Amino acid sequence: MTLVLQPSDVDRSVQALRRDIFIENSDARRIACQIEGSLREFLAAKELGHPFDARGVVVLGRSGTGKTKSVLHALETLGLHRTAVGRSPRGHVFVPLRDDVTLRKLRMLISLEFGWTPKARDSAEDIWQYVAAYIERLQTQVLVLDEIQHVRAAGAKDRQSMRDALKSLVQPQKGQVIPILIGTPVFAEILNSDQQFKRRYSVVHMTDLDPGIDASRAIKVLARYCRGVGLELGNSVKTRDFAERLLHASYYAFGELCEICILALKAALVAGDKVLEIEHFRSTHAQRFDCLVEMNPFIAEDFVSIPADVSLDGRRGL
Repeated sequence: MTLVLQPSDVDRSVQALRRDIFIENSDARRIACQIEGSLREFLAAKELGHPFDARGVVVLGRSGTGKTKSVLHALETLGLHRTAVGRSPRGHVFVPLRDDVTLRKLRMLISLEFGWTPKARDSAEDIWQYVAAYIERLQTQVLVLDEIQHVRAAGAKDRQSMRDALKSLVQPQKGQVIPILIGTPVFAEILNSDQQFKRRYSVVHMTDLDPGIDASRAIKVLARYCRGVGLELGNSVKTRDFAERLLHASYYAFGELCEICILALKAALVAGDKVLEIEHFRSTHAQRFDCLVEMNPFIAEDFVSIPADVSLDGRRGL
């Protein structure tokens, strides 16, 4: 069957924005600093043939804060580009976890990212022997495990096994890597439950945006995206009131703020408008969430009373 639907020029422009423009921020810089420091020490030890415990990195934050994008951008900047199965070398391998993860499934997911499918009879230990061989052969230096909070769903015995496995990743042995664990704040429960585990990882906590200090920054982010597609900022999106509405609509999460800006830009491009106004944000929010007028932060007079997002651990984002 041939797919009739084809992407439009607007769709291509929007995807180019997501691909090509990365907005620097303090959280991303802290993540990059931790990753670079760990990688430098790791490479120096390898070069000198010195058995050395590497240091992993844990990045924790609410959904929408930009954790994963910041990690991948840092790795790209260091020359560790995203690669697919079949490429060699593979400086880093990215593994998204599922909500039913166990130690065997964790290692199976890693093996699949290397292009090898374990047999049903293979144990977790068997699978890791193959994975370790791939790590050595493909010169993998960094292993990124996304949505690491899912390990909490496993039983007590499996949680302990996975904790031990994550500790062992940094040890000087075949298959040693720098592990980068990305997840929501609830993973701190696992991390803090074992002092050996905790001391082998550096932690970066993503921060919430603050309307008191980030309002002007929000408009600068929007202006940067506008320049990327040749649109101008209208007067209605240059005010502090608009910036505070944008921050609230993004749940005070930097990654979500960037996404809202891109979606509003898309609405302007589709309409053929040359100037971006608050109406593009109003219509985009209404379409995205199919919400009542009084629940649209770009329309409601008392927008701060609209509930903020609920984070993945069930608690209010604010």
